[in-house]
Amino acid sequence: MDRIALTLTMALLALASAAWADVPGLKGDGKADDGPAIQKALDEAGARGSGVVALPAGQYRVNGALVVPSGVTLAGVWETPHFSTPAQGTTLLAYGGRGQADGPALILLKDNSAVRGLTIYYPEQTAADVQPYPPAIAGAGTHLNVSEVTLLNPYVGIDFSRGHEMHYIRNVYGCPLRVGVRVDRCTDIGRIENVHFNPNSWGRAALPRPLTGAEIQAYVNYLRANCVAFEFGRSDWEYVFNTFSWGCKVGYRFFKSDAGATNGNFLGIGADMATYPLLVEETQRPGLLITNGEFVGAPEGEAALEVAASHTGVVQLSNCSFWGPHRRIARVAGKGVVSLAQCNFCDWDDKNLPAIEANGGGLTVQACTFWRDGRQIVLGPDLRTAVILGNTMAGPIRIDNQSKGDVQIGFNASREKAAP
Repeated sequence: MDRIALTLTMALLALASAAWADVPGLKGDGKADDGPAIQKALDEAGARGSGVVALPAGQYRVNGALVVPSGVTLAGVWETPHFSTPAQGTTLLAYGGRGQADGPALILLKDNSAVRGLTIYYPEQTAADVQPYPPAIAGAGTHLNVSEVTLLNPYVGIDFSRGHEMHYIRNVYGCPLRVGVRVDRCTDIGRIENVHFNPNSWGRAALPRPLTGAEIQAYVNYLRANCVAFEFGRSDWEYVFNTFSWGCKVGYRFFKSDAGATNGNFLGIGADMATYPLLVEETQRPGLLITNGEFVGAPEGEAALEVAASHTGVVQLSNCSFWGPHRRIARVAGKGVVSLAQCNFCDWDDKNLPAIEANGGGLTVQACTFWRDGRQIVLGPDLRTAVILGNTMAGPIRIDNQSKGDVQIGFNASREKAAP
């Protein structure tokens, strides 16, 4: 048995040694262009059919773009995303594509390829004058994998909008400036988990020096005016878990591209201090299933949940919480269906506006709690159907039904009538 175990161990070690490839010719000083040496190692691994191209801790300047062939992983040495100084991990310094949003991505993934354990930083991007760049990571094909990656200050973080299937994005932190994660043309189940976007990622990175308070405020202002943290066009059964953004204009955008719209399962997602925490322009008929979400609007935000007039699909929110200075909890238009079940409505800022305003499609509000003593729901004349059932109100029940459709209202309770 000992001989068999020893033989097996030696075989596994041989395979591991063959799979991992060091990169000859690397400088790692942040000044010389290491892109050609990295690409050569990637191409050689691709020619073998698979392999891991390993970059030691250091700063690697890349003036152009990298392509990760099918079956190959580009890996750094850091096992978790972080935003400390780059000397603690493997950092790619991206210099190519300034002013060219449509140029080649810094890293392009092919079928069954992966990138992990890297920090990506754009040294020439400034907080006071944000410039377009191509995506930090893009891909096309099947099984595109991104894990344990920090995206300090990309213009676009991850762009999976080419035809593909079964992407997997896991453990990604950063401060994307225009788009965090873009998904489109995904025709089979994609997965995104543990992705958090926060200005701290850039502000605390000390690259090449700690940013001043004025610089941090400048890019926070840019985020509030421009950034979409997560946006989904066509995706068939997207699975999203434990994702978060702070300070973006839009937390989650769902739209219809020329390839179609989204349906999927969204669990434990959050957006804080967003003008539009949830912006729904279109969904597929199977719908968005959003559970255990937390959504905080910004003072300029009309509604934490904005459902556009273009919407014809289904949006279902269960056990979600809403608070912050947004003017409304939800504003609903279109011809689709929106359901809010067992949700917690802590705040809405404008005393003259209702928490929920529905002007089209169908609406269900069931077993929800309204914490403010104010107007709760307005059902507009173009609303086709509504069921308002079993909710609890802080003050008198104020439901204004202007709909000419089929509306059922019942079993709502006011805490104002409760015994002291």
